[in-house]
Amino acid sequence: MPDPIQLHVHEWFPERPNDRTAVLVHGMNGWHRTWWRVGPALAERGWRVLAIDQRGHGRSPRIGRAATLDDLADDLAATIEHHATPPVDLLVGHSLGAAVSLWLVHLRPDIARRLVAEDPPSIDRTSDEDFFAKIRADVAAARDRPDDEVRRELQENPRWLEEDARQDVEGRGMADAEGIVASLRRPRPFHVVDLAPTLQTPTLVVLADEGRSVMLPEARAALPGRLPEHSRVIAMDAGHTVHRDRFDEYLAAILAWADGRAP
Repeated sequence: MPDPIQLHVHEWFPERPNDRTAVLVHGMNGWHRTWWRVGPALAERGWRVLAIDQRGHGRSPRIGRAATLDDLADDLAATIEHHATPPVDLLVGHSLGAAVSLWLVHLRPDIARRLVAEDPPSIDRTSDEDFFAKIRADVAAARDRPDDEVRRELQENPRWLEEDARQDVEGRGMADAEGIVASLRRPRPFHVVDLAPTLQTPTLVVLADEGRSVMLPEARAALPGRLPEHSRVIAMDAGHTVHRDRFDEYLAAILAWADGRAP
């Protein structure tokens, strides 16, 4: 297996005192700036907050070939170990970042004390050519027509702030579209529902509204009964990026979970 990649890491307010560490992992076509509100909010509450750019995203190295979920999990583990001493207190992943984080805590339950998995996908994309074409088109549009894309995203997501749309378009324009497509063609080693009973790390799954979630209805219905007693599922009236649509509720939920309380 190739050596893991050291990923780009952004830390908010490193000069401030902190006594707990949170690691934030973005979704597909995103980057560390997706957490531009969550990161500072945690830092202001005494957390050390590290937000990473996954391979092929943001300021991290390009994919260069098809990356497996094992590769991405190895990248994340190596980067955490380089910047902090495991277990970190809280690991938060959105979408692809949730899938990577779930797989990592399955392989390495020592890596984090608690996990938040925000709208993890249950959709199989391995042969979805229409989806692959959309990825390429979305990345090209972000590079070629960024202002138009910002306006479109604000129209489609009325709860977003303008900065949500701007950093989303900027991150999308930086994404390695061909590497992402090549990676999505590789079968995933787990289904969220099947993985759930194995989780030793207390895990909060935060789902978007059913009509806008990437977790399909059958998986949503089965997941609560498959999670261990130390984990739970909540749903919010939000689109796929819950932390943008419902920032206040989302922040309250992850803080409660980090403190060992039910959100």
